[in-house]
Amino acid sequence: MKRNLFFVLLLGCAMGLMAQTEPLKQKLEIRLDSIGNANFKVSMTMNANQWQVWLQSVGNNPAVMKRMMERALPGYFLDDFDLQKNDMERSFEFIFKAYGVCEIDRHGKWIMNTEEKNADITTLSERKFMMVTMDTENNIQNTQYLDFPKEAKNIIISQDAYDNTQFEFDMASPGPQKGWMLWSGIGLLLLGGGWLAAGRLRK
Repeated sequence: MKRNLFFVLLLGCAMGLMAQTEPLKQKLEIRLDSIGNANFKVSMTMNANQWQVWLQSVGNNPAVMKRMMERALPGYFLDDFDLQKNDMERSFEFIFKAYGVCEIDRHGKWIMNTEEKNADITTLSERKFMMVTMDTENNIQNTQYLDFPKEAKNIIISQDAYDNTQFEFDMASPGPQKGWMLWSGIGLLLLGGGWLAAGRLRK
């Protein structure tokens, strides 16, 4: 699924980050299951001022994050939302599940598309991969980890017809699947749609 207008507009509210000298670092973990669904975990640690802005704008109202994700990913059914906050460490974890993030092509291959052109993928193990993206305009670094289930075999990295990097793999099919996953933008969306909307972050 392509990035939509809602996503672009929300990131446009993040211009306050340009005053930051060090990039904000966010981690996105994606764990696929044996039927093509995925569990997502977004986590981040902030300084004191950023933490207060985040709490006031979205951290004290998990329903806001839930609505943002549902609007940004209308093609998927999302559930199992959970927001965990650690005030001592000024960090959070936001967890949710998305159904149908992979699809099966006409040749019976499972496909997961990153929607990133010529993405730089690091292979950590047979079934674990990493991709680091940098939003230079908003000074946000997003480190993404992708874990495939043990049922996934013959995982290869390829490109689609538009040069978007994708994963192809073999796995027993549970039935028809459809849908592309917005991968690289999800973590940034949580930032842009919530506490960045204030546009007032300063060190």
